[in-house]
Amino acid sequence: MQGPFEAKPYTGKTAFEQWVEYEGVPMIRDFIVSDLNTVEVKPWDRLGAAGSWVVLGAPQDQLSMAAYVCEIGPGKSTEPQRHLFEELIFVLSGSGATTVWNEREKPLSFEWRRGSLFSPPLNSWHQHFNGSGTEPVRYVALTNAPAVFNMFHSCDFIMNNPHRFRDRFDHEPEYFSGKGEAHPGDVWESNFIPDIVDLPSYEFSTKGPGMKHVEIELSSNTLSGHIAEFPVGVYQKAHRHGPGAYIITLKGKGYSLMWPEGQNWERFDWGPWSMMSPPNRWFHQHFNLGREPIRQLALKGWGQKYPIGGWEQMFK
Repeated sequence: MQGPFEAKPYTGKTAFEQWVEYEGVPMIRDFIVSDLNTVEVKPWDRLGAAGSWVVLGAPQDQLSMAAYVCEIGPGKSTEPQRHLFEELIFVLSGSGATTVWNEREKPLSFEWRRGSLFSPPLNSWHQHFNGSGTEPVRYVALTNAPAVFNMFHSCDFIMNNPHRFRDRFDHEPEYFSGKGEAHPGDVWESNFIPDIVDLPSYEFSTKGPGMKHVEIELSSNTLSGHIAEFPVGVYQKAHRHGPGAYIITLKGKGYSLMWPEGQNWERFDWGPWSMMSPPNRWFHQHFNLGREPIRQLALKGWGQKYPIGGWEQMFK
């Protein structure tokens, strides 16, 4: 029987990498995955589902953010979880429900479907249910688990901590209703977005003609997201920022050029349900090759509500 996880010093591997190995879950390391729906997943005992970690970007950037893909079998559910790392969950296929609660409180439940975006509040108990008896559910989640594990290197502290973050979640009945509030800077703040296709976006011509975008803040996290759209025959202006932006293409196809300052560019082709992550301070530029507008969802390690020291700054 496997004993409790304990990070070992002087191994050359981070505490997060050791934890992933301990849990026996595959880890993909790359700049891009071509289709999140075809990522190989294997049984994940802790979740009671199947999954795989996806760690993107340059090797030196893979210290703070990581995504995982989770697949829940027909009629199944995940095991109840709580932890001290944030996660933004985007539903790739299927439909179901999630229940969220704190100790000695009545659970709150909400339903989701393909295209929904939400975030279980930090360190709250949560459990996901597949609503179909015949089809699996698959979602992808961006987390700051690497930063948290590498900082504390204590699984018990991270996964079994009783602290309750009342400022983030105090069992408000309408918490997951889908309601939200607009803020300056084209920001939409909500705790649950039923379908990002329906989320309004705003003109953003500083990135290129016809560009649109909307910033997304969820569950009082430091992690955040945004939607970007650009029309046919248009490319996005080159820009750069800190590490930890995982870009999912929702509609359309094209390619991106990415390069460190003063060096040659590399080309990365993408299409629907691909995911990529530009490395830290690498310039990157996106090009539309299709006959329809591009729509992309970026899940990222910084936001406007709780900025964290410069990652939110954009360099053109």
